[in-house]
Parts: sequence; structure tokens; C-alpha cells
Amino acid sequence: MMQTKPLTSCALLCAALCASTLAPHALAQTAASAAPPASAASAAATQEVAPTVRPEIGNLLIDAQRLLGEKNSKDAAEKLRAADAVANQTPYEQHILARVKGALAQVTGDADMAEAQYQLAGQGPWLKPTDRVAGMYAIAGLYYNAKNYAKAIDWITRYQQQGGNDPALTVLLGQSYYLNADYANAAKALEGEVGKALAQGKVPVEIQLKLLADSRSRMRDDAGYSKALETLVQYYPSKATWRSLMARLWAKPQLAGRLQLDVFRLQMASASLTDAVDYTEMAALAMQEGSAIEAARVLDQGYAAGLLVGGDKGSELQRLTDKVRKSAAEDRATLDKDVLRAKTLSDGLAMFNYGFNLFQSGQTERGVIQMEQGLAKGIARNADLARLRLVAVYADLKQRDKALPLLQALSGKTDPVGLEECVRYWTLLLR
Repeated sequence: MMQTKPLTSCALLCAALCASTLAPHALAQTAASAAPPASAASAAATQEVAPTVRPEIGNLLIDAQRLLGEKNSKDAAEKLRAADAVANQTPYEQHILARVKGALAQVTGDADMAEAQYQLAGQGPWLKPTDRVAGMYAIAGLYYNAKNYAKAIDWITRYQQQGGNDPALTVLLGQSYYLNADYANAAKALEGEVGKALAQGKVPVEIQLKLLADSRSRMRDDAGYSKALETLVQYYPSKATWRSLMARLWAKPQLAGRLQLDVFRLQMASASLTDAVDYTEMAALAMQEGSAIEAARVLDQGYAAGLLVGGDKGSELQRLTDKVRKSAAEDRATLDKDVLRAKTLSDGLAMFNYGFNLFQSGQTERGVIQMEQGLAKGIARNADLARLRLVAVYADLKQRDKALPLLQALSGKTDPVGLEECVRYWTLLLR
């Protein structure tokens, strides 16, 4: 999980600690020990004088500040305890003491102490608006690091309401909602940030996209989950995310049976096949569609990956392998004659299919030309699925410039069920 950047600025540390009011030569007695003003005019003049801190407190605070700079929080705390014990503190002395205690809290990571001292420091008129906002930033980060996400949300919200706009806390807000198991607000915050980045032509933050996807998943928001996954694979493609996206497609209700082999082709290109069943099912579907050479190639890849292990001669896997390899050998033996005969037919489907077999058998250039000519001749049935298969071939050959126009022509088509997703996913993969 992403963490806040180190909060080393000590935003709660009073700037006056370095000013003349706390310098040793300028330390003064409290107003209470001074003689009262002789007139209203002199009283007004007294009010305009900057407040001061007595030496017995100020010297301890200056020592504490130095020790904090040296990262000696233990001795700094001792100095602050001694300063805290001085009697008859003025409101301004209490204010300065609270600010230095707040600085100590930041160094030690004590979020509760930082919050308490911030509240005390804010009781007088001496805390500037910019320091108030900086204090909120610091406290929010401390609570996040302490894994008190409810408090982090509270302080980040306060910070933003006061005009704070540091993007680091904006990122932490969505993460805090997520880690606090408030997935609805997490999704809302994260989606806002992702949308803002996209609108500005920027790449969204990866952790935001991952948390957005998981938030939508936990909310059982299927559409939102799929959208987040698609954005993830667009900007941060990985096999794991592609597998999640492909699982969504396989689970689609009424996914057309005649599209399943194309879904396998897409999965092989994007996420790869991950178990023995994937390989055997794809090979069986290829056999059903007359693509024995493709089926043999799929099984060979499964064996090479170590996911298919040869068994007894009569095993189901061995029977399938024997059948596929025999059919593939027969198809290779007659392939040249089949191609010549297909060219005499008025419909281009046979020409297209034999071109695909040529491609699968390793005759790449010849096979692609044959497929393109078959498609150009015209295919009466399932022409869109033929185009989708040609996209898979172009993708295999890294010919993106040829694949994308075909996908553009298929864009928006929803028949058969699943075609729309296949087109969109191929487009994401190729881009």
C-alpha cells in the first residue's frame, strides 16, 4: 500500500521559535509582572507589542527545538516537560509550548498528541491560516501512517475544506476510505481522481485504479469493476489483470458458443492459457470448427508449457492428442489442393479457412494473403467472426496497423453476445 511522503517539515513548529521574541537576548517578563499602563493610550500601545515568552520557558523551548533538529526526541521531551512545569503560563506561552509539543509529536509519530496540541495552539489569535492548513496536513498523514483511517479521513476532509489541495492527501483520501472498508466512498473518491487525470490527458495513478477496481468488485458493481479493469490494462497491462478481465468475459451470461474459440484466442494473446483444461477445451473447439492444425498447435504449446502431461495410451488426453495430430496431418497433406479448390468457389469462407490453416502450419505470408482474399471475395455467414479471427492473426504477427481498422469496422456490434467485449479487449491489447 502506498504511504505518505515523510512528514519532516514539522509544520506545527512555531516560526516564532526562530524569531527575536524567543531569542535569549529578547526574552522578557510576563505582562502580569509588569506595572499596569498609566492611561488608555499607553494600554493600546502595550497591546500592539508582540507577545513574548519568559526566559525560564523560552530557553527550554529553544533547547527542545535544537534537540528535535538533532533527532533527539527523548531529551527534547525532557525539556518540554520542564517547560510545562513552569507556573503561571500566559496564553501565548501555552500557545508556543503547544506548537513545540506538536513538533515533537510529528517526530515521534504520535498522531493523538499532535491533534491535541494542534487544538491547544489554535485557541489563541496567533496561529496563521497557512499554519492551520499545514497542521491539518501533518495530522492527516500521521493518522494514516498510524492506520487510524477514520481519523485520517476526518483530517484530510478538514484540510480540503480549508483550501488544501496537495495531491498526496487527495490520493490518501481514497486509500483511507478503502482501508476503512468504506468502499462506496472509496470508489467515489478514486473515480473522481481517475476521471480528473484522464480529462487532463494524464496517466492515472496505478494504485488508485487497483483500489477502484477492488472497491467496485466488493460493491458487486459488475459494470464499474469491468470499466476499472479495462482502464488498468490500458495503462498498466499485466497478465494478472488481463486474467481478471477475461474471467469477466467468460462469466458473461449467454456468451455465444460460436464465439468461444475466439475468446480463447484473445485469452492466449493477452493473458495466456493457465491450466490443462484451457488447452484441451481450446483444442476440442478448434477441432469442431475444422481447424485441426490449430488444435495440434494448441496442444503442442500445452505440452511445452508442462501443463499437459502424457498419460496412458487409453487416457482421454492421449485419445484427444492422437485424434488431433492425425487430423492435422491429413489436413496438411491435402492443403494445397484444398486451397486451389476453394478459389473456384463463389463464397470466400473456404478460401479464408484454408488460408488460416496455412498460417497455422507455418506458411505465414501465404496464409494471410489467402485469408485477406477470401474476406475480400465476400463471406455470407459469420463474416464478422472471420474478421475477428484475422485480427488474432494480425496480432500474432504484430501487425497492429492492419488489425485496428478491422476492429474499428466491428466496433459497436453486439451480435453474437460477447463480440462487443472481444472487439474492445483486442483494441486495448493492441493499443
